[in-house]
Amino acid sequence: MAFFFGRLLSGLSAMALVPLLFTLASGEPVRPFLLMFALSAGLSFGLARTGKSSADGMSLREGIAITSLGWILCSLIGSVPYIAGGHLGIVDGVLESVSGFTGAGATVITAISEMPGGILLWRSMTHWIGGLGIVVFFVALLPQFGEGAARVFETESGTPVQGRTRPRMKTTAQALFAIYSALTVAAVAAYWGAGMTLFDAVNHSMSTIATGGFSTHDESAAYFHSPAIEWCMILFMLLCGLDFGMYIGILRDGAKAALKNVEMRFFLVMLAVSSFILAAELMTSGMNLGEAVRTAIFQSTTVASTTGFVSADFDTWPPISKMCLLFMMAVGGCSGSTAGGIKVIRILLVAKLVGLGGRRALSPLAREEVHLGGRTVSREVLLGAGYFLFAYCALVCLWSMIFTWDGSSAFDSIALAVTTMGNVGPGFGEWGATCNYAALPTTSKLTVAASMLIGRLEIFPMLALFRPGFWRKERGWD
Repeated sequence: MAFFFGRLLSGLSAMALVPLLFTLASGEPVRPFLLMFALSAGLSFGLARTGKSSADGMSLREGIAITSLGWILCSLIGSVPYIAGGHLGIVDGVLESVSGFTGAGATVITAISEMPGGILLWRSMTHWIGGLGIVVFFVALLPQFGEGAARVFETESGTPVQGRTRPRMKTTAQALFAIYSALTVAAVAAYWGAGMTLFDAVNHSMSTIATGGFSTHDESAAYFHSPAIEWCMILFMLLCGLDFGMYIGILRDGAKAALKNVEMRFFLVMLAVSSFILAAELMTSGMNLGEAVRTAIFQSTTVASTTGFVSADFDTWPPISKMCLLFMMAVGGCSGSTAGGIKVIRILLVAKLVGLGGRRALSPLAREEVHLGGRTVSREVLLGAGYFLFAYCALVCLWSMIFTWDGSSAFDSIALAVTTMGNVGPGFGEWGATCNYAALPTTSKLTVAASMLIGRLEIFPMLALFRPGFWRKERGWD
């Protein structure tokens, strides 16, 4: 595994050159990024020399370990600029880095607009790298990896449905990278054309495409006071909340690939219902129709896609609006997107599982097949969605109890657990739309970091590291 970690860090050191060159050009202190580059490049060289690439490819166990430990390693090294630059302490620096790579977008920086440009650029880049994922580093840049590559791919893209394309994974990863890059460039052009500065456009495009939410301003999207910018953000957040694999299908088969995507249809219906409820609530509070519709659609989209940009203080909205947003935070986006959350496909699968249970209660001996989007869904896939939902709810309860024990109110704790597990960012109350995580106690900050990582990696790969048998090479892992 040392060889693969070395290759991963070589990619990270190459990305570190971007903010390093930016700080050199802008006259800002280069030491923080020089240290990060030296550390990642040095470790990369050492690990690559001590390890070796297996001709037989990567095993399932190695794939899980590399994915989980790789994210932790990148988050630790990515915290160096914050800490070495004197901007944040060790715990805060690690939390900021984890929040960036996982796409959570929650921050502990209290004066974002006063940060050096290099730091702001690196924050946005951690989103872009994390949204892109280790998939591209391993599958697109390196050769054969065996069954482990499939596990890495599924872990990062969040695809619980059988039938996804596994063959020619390198080609698929390169196609995803091309789409990801094209959307980033398009977002830069749209934001710049709508009135952002080029620096703001670049940073916000990386945050949007990765559905992360880091902004260059404390007020987030509300800073710009621009309906044009908000509509551009809505478009790209929506596009990135959908399955990127569907875009490959559209390029290959045309629009019919999207029309028969049941997950996309449910996601759009969920957005429409949420936007209608929020707009109706906002109009009753005195907001005019146009502003209410735009604000409702923006906040529904940013929460459902788990981007976390803020155009209004939704913490002051009526209770039904808050509950609607909390539900959207939990569900999240589509599988295969850069969004977090439980994922729409799992909600559909669990609904099918519940329906099947009800029918079997009436006819115990009946053998029925479950279909979704014209495909037969296996028992293993259905149970897998059920396992995930149970684990997700159990972890949300655990995190909520820790946050409550550490001083947060009950509702704020639940919202904080949901928003960090789903990599959304803003929650409610003390940790709401206009707040940050700087005031969280240390125990809560460490819990938040763990919640973000576990949520980003779809729970089980990270939990597998704590199983003793995983490290003993028990049968079934290799």
